[in-house]
Amino acid sequence: MIQDSPKNRKMAKDQSFMLEQTRIAEILILVADFRVLAAVTLSVAIVLYLSFNSKHVYLVDFMCYKAPNTLRVPLSSLIEHLERWGKFDSKTIEFQTKISERSGIGNETYLPTGVHQFPCDLSLSSTLEEVEMVLFTIVQDLFTKHRIDPKSVDIIITNCSLVCPTPSLATMMINKFGFRSNIRSFNLSGMGCSAGLLSISLARDLLGAHNNSLALVLSMESMSSNMYHGQVKSMLLANCLFRMGGAAILLSNRKSDRQIAKYELQHLVRTHLGSKDNSYKCVVQEADDEGYTGVSLSRSIPQVAGEALKTNMTTLAALVLPYSELIQCGLSIMWRKVWPPAKKRGSYIPDFKKAFDHFCIHAGGRAVIGAIKEFLKLKDRDVEASKMTLYRFGNTSSSSTWYSLSYLEAKGRVRQGDRVWQLAFGSGFKCNSAVWKCISKIKPDNLNVWSDRIDQYPVEVPAVMDH
Repeated sequence: MIQDSPKNRKMAKDQSFMLEQTRIAEILILVADFRVLAAVTLSVAIVLYLSFNSKHVYLVDFMCYKAPNTLRVPLSSLIEHLERWGKFDSKTIEFQTKISERSGIGNETYLPTGVHQFPCDLSLSSTLEEVEMVLFTIVQDLFTKHRIDPKSVDIIITNCSLVCPTPSLATMMINKFGFRSNIRSFNLSGMGCSAGLLSISLARDLLGAHNNSLALVLSMESMSSNMYHGQVKSMLLANCLFRMGGAAILLSNRKSDRQIAKYELQHLVRTHLGSKDNSYKCVVQEADDEGYTGVSLSRSIPQVAGEALKTNMTTLAALVLPYSELIQCGLSIMWRKVWPPAKKRGSYIPDFKKAFDHFCIHAGGRAVIGAIKEFLKLKDRDVEASKMTLYRFGNTSSSSTWYSLSYLEAKGRVRQGDRVWQLAFGSGFKCNSAVWKCISKIKPDNLNVWSDRIDQYPVEVPAVMDH
């Protein structure tokens, strides 16, 4: 029999306290395990929710316009036409000839019917004829290829910077193809060469708000009513660089369309420097002292474009670059702050070839493509699609990056899993980037705007073109 001594009572009390502490510890462990389990479960649930409920944007297909050979304009024909037009003196003819010869544009580009006429027909009716020729053709080709009923389209977005008729271009399409009465229609104007990717951005936002929808995006620029016939050199540049073209892009957020889609949109980054006067004024449509209207292209464009590109890249880099490149960029910034002499070497430019397999740079001109190639430290093959687009079709404004992507597809270079960077610049001043991931096996034998002569490219573009 154990005696009830003070010592035994203390031992019993200690054992009871230890047992109580052990039970409390076990309860705390269970609570902690539950919290961990709950956190893991919540994380998994969030991932699954985002996987199954996020609005994926698929690029089902796209079409680029190719004009009939009757509208082809060799440089010799363009210069002769400008001479016979009677609007230019010898100095402006010489200037346009020099720019055309050094532009990187070849002899197989196109201009609309009104510009081919003598004298040029720059009327509204001629402009609308050009719009119909381009947009009606590519929309019909796209619908025919995929057997699309126009009434299945939920959203239509058109963009043409310098032409904004009433009714709008979007309404023109609705009337032609018989879209539904409740279709969501939008028409963008004044957005410049970057309007194509701006339209993609708008379509993405709309598809994010409306389930199971198809969106049709149409991008073009009209030449018929915008040939400048004054004497100001900054406005004459547009006569030498811009050509006829357009693109139709079909987007979808329907899960069933993933099986037939070519690409999935991963990122879209927009940069607008319009709050700065030098950016706002570097590309402006205005009237000269004689009352002739044209688009003035400032000499400051390369500097402004470089600033816009850097701003755009800063955001894009965080989304697409591997950690190794991001760390190196961070170290470079820190080193320049700590060691002032390092600023003379310039900032570190990340290697975007580690993030992208293909580059579709806006074919705005030989100088634009060359400057971006040098800035991003790209190789000739990286900018080949853009250079050949400029050579074969000229500057088609908002649709140019789609001609470059068509080139890559026709060459059979885009493979499943590849990532494509579309980069566009425009008035304002704007720089826009779209990142697409190829999600299908693209066959190079599929007909597109390059199919008839893709085997002839690439070609060596001379510093000065013969005409």
